[in-house]
Amino acid sequence: MLKKIFFTIICSGLFFTPCKSQVITDSLANDFRSFAAKHFSRYRTVNLFWETKSTHDYTLKLGGKEIEQGKKKDLHTIKFSTMIPIIRQKKISLYANVKYDCYKSESNNNDTQSAVFTTDTYNCYEGGLNGAYYMSLFNKPFILSANIALDGWDRGFGKLQAHLSAMMVIVKKPNINFSAGIIGMSLFDGMPIMPLITYWYRFSNPNLSVDIIFPSQFYLRYQMRTQRLSIGSSLSRESFYLKTNLKGMPETCYYSDAVLKPEIHYEYIINSHFFLSTHVGLSIGTKSGLYNKNRKSIKVKEDKNEVEQIFKQKRSPIPFINFGVSYSLFK
Repeated sequence: MLKKIFFTIICSGLFFTPCKSQVITDSLANDFRSFAAKHFSRYRTVNLFWETKSTHDYTLKLGGKEIEQGKKKDLHTIKFSTMIPIIRQKKISLYANVKYDCYKSESNNNDTQSAVFTTDTYNCYEGGLNGAYYMSLFNKPFILSANIALDGWDRGFGKLQAHLSAMMVIVKKPNINFSAGIIGMSLFDGMPIMPLITYWYRFSNPNLSVDIIFPSQFYLRYQMRTQRLSIGSSLSRESFYLKTNLKGMPETCYYSDAVLKPEIHYEYIINSHFFLSTHVGLSIGTKSGLYNKNRKSIKVKEDKNEVEQIFKQKRSPIPFINFGVSYSLFK
């Protein structure tokens, strides 16, 4: 039964995940979760992660025509984020968010420098506000949430983006918690409004639970007093701005790689504020390529006319390992 549930969630998540818009983050989803696993803080005020992946081949195609085939090696990613509370009241919460992602790799095309990935390091910055309003609707807890953020890179600003959501807690019991709602996005591909579901269920063994945020993650968790082991999968996105050496391309392009990560996730509580984590699994690229800054397909000049083209990347699945440390201001 669990295998069928797992397969359904992963397939649905791949269908609904918007590659050109921001994949739903845990910090946003946590606004909707009125139940947190025991001993594990719902919010992590500061997070620092380091990830490394193995060497892999990639192929870039523009309008179905192959333009580059190469290899990426020495892949390392550093991610820092902080979620600082500004207002924390019974009905209103407001947080300031800051994120920094650093992607390092060597990209070669037949032992020559890639025409697309022209440098070894890409930095991406993002800052914004995340607010929520808690109320009651039909005698059920109801949450309205909004997130607005501006991203950028070393050469300037990127795009302003916003998420709006509405969520209702339908079931809240000691062994089950179920919420459902919708989320709308300002930058999107194909579906500006999509469903959002959170589900938590604890089995007869109180240490064993299933934890789902549809469509972004599915985990089967085993919890001990100061440790937690999770097996499942998550959907995420690796993205940054870049400048290519390809003729006719925009001055600034947006690279996005929507990733499915089947993994084993281990967490350890150092004390009431500090947490350690390790992720080990497989990184599978589901939809990736280059876009304009507004996440739309790139328009390439052909015979003095601009033609919209799909710039796709295909890469092989690769193993990864991720180490992280988090600090929670609140116990």
